[in-house]
Amino acid sequence: MYTFTNNLDKKEYNKFIENYSMASFMQEYEWSNIKDNWENFHCGLYKNKKLVAVCMILVKKVFKNIKLFYIPRGYLIDFNNLEDLESMTYHIKKLAKENNAYVVKIDPNFCISDNSFKDEEVEHNYSKNYKVKHDNLIKLGYKHTGINKEMGKNLQPQYNVIAPLCDINSNILTSDEVLKTYGRIKSYCGNYHSKRGVSFEITNDINRIDDLVNLLKQTEKKQNINLRNKEYFVKIMKNFKDTAYLVFGNIDLNKYLNFLKENNGKQDSIDEVKKLIKEYGDTMILSTALILLPKNKKGIRTSEYLYAGNSLHLTNLHVSVGLVFEIIKFSIENNCHYCNLGGVDGNLNDRLTTFKQRFNGRIMEFIGEYDLPTSWLYYPIKTFYPLLLKIYKKIKR
Repeated sequence: MYTFTNNLDKKEYNKFIENYSMASFMQEYEWSNIKDNWENFHCGLYKNKKLVAVCMILVKKVFKNIKLFYIPRGYLIDFNNLEDLESMTYHIKKLAKENNAYVVKIDPNFCISDNSFKDEEVEHNYSKNYKVKHDNLIKLGYKHTGINKEMGKNLQPQYNVIAPLCDINSNILTSDEVLKTYGRIKSYCGNYHSKRGVSFEITNDINRIDDLVNLLKQTEKKQNINLRNKEYFVKIMKNFKDTAYLVFGNIDLNKYLNFLKENNGKQDSIDEVKKLIKEYGDTMILSTALILLPKNKKGIRTSEYLYAGNSLHLTNLHVSVGLVFEIIKFSIENNCHYCNLGGVDGNLNDRLTTFKQRFNGRIMEFIGEYDLPTSWLYYPIKTFYPLLLKIYKKIKR
């Protein structure tokens, strides 16, 4: 006997997540507070009065009164259980129709494949039984939108690089054991940086957001991209105050200057550091990132490495390498099996992929998006919406 609610109590929702393996932060209750330009529902499915599935739905008006239901990295359900999935689908589809949503779009948090760049044997936690899960969704009327290698084609990147922090049996390793799996970059982890005055800091102090944003602006300028503003990061730190952390790679410029003088450093490098001391004082931040720890306490736990920024100065010190390793160590200390280093282009030939795979990275090909149409309007809207939007804007003007 199934029952359903679209207004699940926050405590009950979060308690379910605590016991759900591989729960994505995008399905945490608080994520709807970050995406506050969308409407939302927090849903729960009960089987014989026991909560067996939850999901957070984001709702966006796309044209007039026609809406889109989007469930990022959801549902949180046993996709192997066709009966539970069928009931969840029925209730979500009914809710979508009641709210004039022409489609329910999901991109579940499981993979087609998770392969080592080194062709090593892996444990396949994310890709286990993926075909059964996929087939169950197809049986229930979901339409798989296909594989998109290009970044930006899907709402979430289909290809991610994940740094494994566990062995083949999913036992969490020590940081020293993980470091041994790295190649040349391990020379930039530890003494290399400390000798040169570089230190790392992990904090949940919301007052340090300006330091994060200032460095992200340099990255925006260098890569000609637009990242998030200060208000966005404030919302994250407030809503995820127990799991969101800022990470900084700092340098003591005077210590580095002395290192160069004592080790026959090039005059150009010495002059550069002297100039930086005049401009920035004794210390400056060379690298930064935002990380999220998982809320699930059972099963497989994955931390998330987000919004990295790097200074345009002293890039020869490879501080970003040391910063990622500090994040990996912090993830291990917090019982994580993986650290998701974020999305990459599916062709795997870009600089971002090259950097991330150095951390014994594993390429995760997520299953991608499924559309669950709710009415006969589905295909016309999906096909002609961009054109209709242009016509609507011209008429409105």
